[in-house]
Amino acid sequence: MYFLYIRIANSTLDLPWVLSELGEQVKIYEETDFDPVYPPAPEEFEKLDAFLSDHPYDCLISYLFVPEISDICQKRGVPYIGWVFDSPLTTLFQPAAKNPCNYLFIFDRAEYEYLKSLEIPHLYYQPLGVNLSRTGALELTSEDEKNFNCDISFVGNLYEYNSYNRFIHLFPADIAAELKLYLLEHLCTWHHPKPWPRLSQRTTDYMNQTFGDEVLNHGHMDLDLFLGISFLSKKLAQMDRITVLNTLAEHFKVDLYTRGAPSYLANVQIHPSVNYYSTMNKVFYLSRINLNITQPSIETGLPQRILDIMGSGGFCLSNYQPELEDYFVIGRDLEVFRDLEELKDKTAYYLCHEKERLTIAMNGYQRICEKFSYTRQLKQILQTVKEDLA
Repeated sequence: MYFLYIRIANSTLDLPWVLSELGEQVKIYEETDFDPVYPPAPEEFEKLDAFLSDHPYDCLISYLFVPEISDICQKRGVPYIGWVFDSPLTTLFQPAAKNPCNYLFIFDRAEYEYLKSLEIPHLYYQPLGVNLSRTGALELTSEDEKNFNCDISFVGNLYEYNSYNRFIHLFPADIAAELKLYLLEHLCTWHHPKPWPRLSQRTTDYMNQTFGDEVLNHGHMDLDLFLGISFLSKKLAQMDRITVLNTLAEHFKVDLYTRGAPSYLANVQIHPSVNYYSTMNKVFYLSRINLNITQPSIETGLPQRILDIMGSGGFCLSNYQPELEDYFVIGRDLEVFRDLEELKDKTAYYLCHEKERLTIAMNGYQRICEKFSYTRQLKQILQTVKEDLA
């Protein structure tokens, strides 16, 4: 097949890279990066439509899902593959998600089951993957070993700029109390999945009246669900991550690689964010313990960070996610924590038991090679699409 790869803002080029390795023809559309949630000007979609008039392709493919591109593909009778790494992705609640041209692959099983109930055609559960051609091309220098040799590291966003922080001061006491109660009940507990939060009718009505439709760009997602996720999930992610980092920094050396200059951290060494292509896998490989602290809106699935850590040969200590046990043996391939006490205990243990830690990292890498390589995952995606089109 001849693919046109649509670049999505803040995503990688691993898809076209591995498509080429699989022997597929692929062209990267260079005109613009598309953002599903904050789409570019309408002219950019018109340019894409005109481009397709002059350059026929068998299939368009991208990460996530852009409704306007789906509508173009539907009009032209061209299949459109979207591999989704966000949970939830609000554009999947747009009418265009039901276009028959779509083939949508969802990494979080709970999200997949929810979307399936909405009767979206050509919807599939598909975990994410690792481009082992990239992570395996690891060249370490003595300077790398000096810069990235960490006891404990976390690579990621702290989400300090979230809707809750921006607007909580506007809310009456009873509505603020509802939001705060949810955060306190779910802070740093991972024994069970954190279901997508829904707000009460009173709170939903108040926010709808306060902000209006122009701010609440929820498409066709239930408004109480959209608001619950928008105001609570990233705030809870901020609280989870700050609490985990501060808890560990009381006893251990902790390094954080992130954007901006986060506040509320004590004794954590803060570094600029690292380049996904050239530096991140060095941090993962050279850190004794790599933390994963999953965004709460990912209910059961495996975020990309877990796979990238293990696919770089790093030791992964992650909060518990139910789908981990579908693919890995905890304690053999990676380690998990369900609360702060287990986090502290396992951190202390593995910092003192290097052989066990290195063995787990090696086992995890082998498991990624067996089950989560981009080659394997993309073959499954392409087989699914080609069989349906045959």
